[in-house]
Amino acid sequence: MNAKQKLAEMNARAAALYKADGKTMSAFRGLMVAANREGKVSPAMKEMIAIAVAIGRGCEDCIVFHTSEAKAHGASREELLEVLAVAIEMSGGPGTVYAAKALAAFDEL
Repeated sequence: MNAKQKLAEMNARAAALYKADGKTMSAFRGLMVAANREGKVSPAMKEMIAIAVAIGRGCEDCIVFHTSEAKAHGASREELLEVLAVAIEMSGGPGTVYAAKALAAFDEL
């Protein structure tokens, strides 16, 4: 399954959860909006920070989602590679596995 398919499936699961528990999901969406508000850090960089955290946590769906968002906000492959290097530094071997998944998702999207 490629990154676009993974993203579509993840979005479908999230939509189902939103339908099942709109109150919680609306609150979570509010947190996402607040965290990504205008500020000194660009939206692309905020998404790349999220990618680094997702790599450290081993959340493949989060990696695909935030990689898609970073790319949509204009993040370059070179910028992503620098962020992935830091994620690998902080996460070791498992970080390397998930960083490779982030790079593959970026290239597929």
